[in-house]
Amino acid sequence: MLASDKQFDKSNTFDDFLEQIINLYNDGKFKKVIFCSNKYLEKNPPSHKLYNILGITYNKLNNSKLAFDSYSKAINIEPNFAVSYFNLGLLFHEQNSFDHAIENYKKAISLNPNYIDAIFNLASVLKENGQDKQAINVYRSLLKKDYNHIDTHYNLGVIFKEINRFSSSIFHFNEVLKIKSKYIDTFLNLGTVYQKIKNFEKAIYFYSLECKINENNYMAYYLMGNAYIEIGDLQTAYQKFQKALQINPKFFNAFKYLGYIKQKEEDHTLAIQFFKKFLKINPACSETYNNIGFSFEEKKEFVKALNYYKNSLKYDPVNYLAHHNMGNVLQKLGELDGAINSYEKALKICPNNDETLLNYGCTNLRKGFLKIGFKMYENRFYSKEFICNPPKENLMWDGKKSLKGKHFFVYDEQGFGDIIQFSRYLILLKERGAKVTFKVRKDLHKLLSTIKIDINLISNYPNYKEIDFESPLLSLPYLLATDLTNIPIQQRYIFANEKKITYWKKQLNNKKLKIGVNWYGSKDDKSFKLNNFKKIAELPNVQLISLQKGESEKDLKKVDFPIKSFEGEIDNDGDAFVDTAAIIVNCDLIITCDTSIAHLSGALGKKTWIVLKKIPDWRWMLNRSDTPWYKNAILFRNTNIKNWKPVFDKIYKKIKNNDI
Repeated sequence: MLASDKQFDKSNTFDDFLEQIINLYNDGKFKKVIFCSNKYLEKNPPSHKLYNILGITYNKLNNSKLAFDSYSKAINIEPNFAVSYFNLGLLFHEQNSFDHAIENYKKAISLNPNYIDAIFNLASVLKENGQDKQAINVYRSLLKKDYNHIDTHYNLGVIFKEINRFSSSIFHFNEVLKIKSKYIDTFLNLGTVYQKIKNFEKAIYFYSLECKINENNYMAYYLMGNAYIEIGDLQTAYQKFQKALQINPKFFNAFKYLGYIKQKEEDHTLAIQFFKKFLKINPACSETYNNIGFSFEEKKEFVKALNYYKNSLKYDPVNYLAHHNMGNVLQKLGELDGAINSYEKALKICPNNDETLLNYGCTNLRKGFLKIGFKMYENRFYSKEFICNPPKENLMWDGKKSLKGKHFFVYDEQGFGDIIQFSRYLILLKERGAKVTFKVRKDLHKLLSTIKIDINLISNYPNYKEIDFESPLLSLPYLLATDLTNIPIQQRYIFANEKKITYWKKQLNNKKLKIGVNWYGSKDDKSFKLNNFKKIAELPNVQLISLQKGESEKDLKKVDFPIKSFEGEIDNDGDAFVDTAAIIVNCDLIITCDTSIAHLSGALGKKTWIVLKKIPDWRWMLNRSDTPWYKNAILFRNTNIKNWKPVFDKIYKKIKNNDI
């Protein structure tokens, strides 16, 4: 206990008194320290040590003015007292008055070059003041005096991590662990460094060590979840984010990544729920509104998606991805002008984005602006959705140079329908005087050989020494400056084998209206159920003929109406569409979804009714019942996303009334 006032006589030494004051301070009796110290100073000579303790005490009580006065008095009494300069530096440091803090720490060090705490604090304030290089130099000077100063190694690890000097960061964090094998957040920091250099396995290893010594470190689980996402282990990542939330239910950042995982897994309902939880604590997060919009778009709830994209742009008007996605959803809603406007805004922010340029092109194609559309369609080479190599630079044709006597190599791309539709452009190259070689899958050679020009069909790449120009098939409309007025050969340019035609004619009921039908394409949303043909099949003068092949042929066993099927007999000799083409020629009408059969029938010049979803592929455009690609085709557009009945009722009435 501190002696009473009466005990403060000449028999008490100052050192005894100072010890009692320090004990009072350590016991947290700050007001008693101040009272007794001031009483002592009233009767005794001023002491720099006592004023220093008073400064520390006043600072503890958040009275910075009296703390400053006390330290200043201590320095006035003893100008070479390094401790008071250190404490004064600490006072300024706490007030973020960095310049004054630096000045006083340096003064303390000048008086005591081995003042480790002053050197450490000087380095720390330099770092906080953005002077990383100077901070590093001071920390390194400290290590020369005390290499095992653990906090210096730790802080150097942090600085080097922040300035992307990762090898140095790893070195100093490892030095920390040599001094103390389990030091707070060191494993965590090593994990983040390895994550930054994309060594995700090592990052996970160190995050796991952090969790072993601190099982409640939710941040370690959260960061580990991010690392697992990077290596594609979404299931484990999901578990780590859940663990982070179990430890800290208010750590809402984890909800964002849970939403991301569920979005990747195409569980968009749950993804939306997680994203909305994240928005509760981050209501202005443009990225998350965009993510919710994307999930609603995938759920085909386009109006909701549009509203979330708008909210995303409300909080970040230059969110490129939100503009891009809004363009996508406006396309799906049929609002093409709005889609073009959104893509143009996206391109102002990110002018060279291939996906946006491609979608911008497809929108223009859908509007019938073929020249700009096909020009932008050239960006498909760099899109994730397409697998097609661009032509070699030295073999590119500019659309202007003479082709007379030149060897033009064309290679196929995309699906059967695309190849059939655009193979007409080979004829234009031939008409310009080119020798044409077309690399196309082997099973289409027999069908395409019926094109009435001399084309060399091959299955592998040729000897390039013999080639003058090359192009992928779907670049030809761009190179040949296609617009709505000059689409070539809109009627018949592919022909069926005469012997096949004769053979298949015998298999059909030639006394009835023969209607070839196809109901399933490669994408579900442009397909419809076979049952939609029921009323048509029951008309007395109609024979339905299935042109369907593959897995969907099993649908034939599920219907209770007559339909002629050649299951297992069509095109089973290795040549695609040769039998199908002959059957189509024998039919009076073809009714099909948007698939290769539509193009085959159109290219054969057959009367073709193509049943389209509300917003179909770009080549069919919008708001028209004809198509410039095939003169004998009529387009039947469904106006209901989920119900095909109205459009089939219309088809039924036309057939019943013999309006074909």
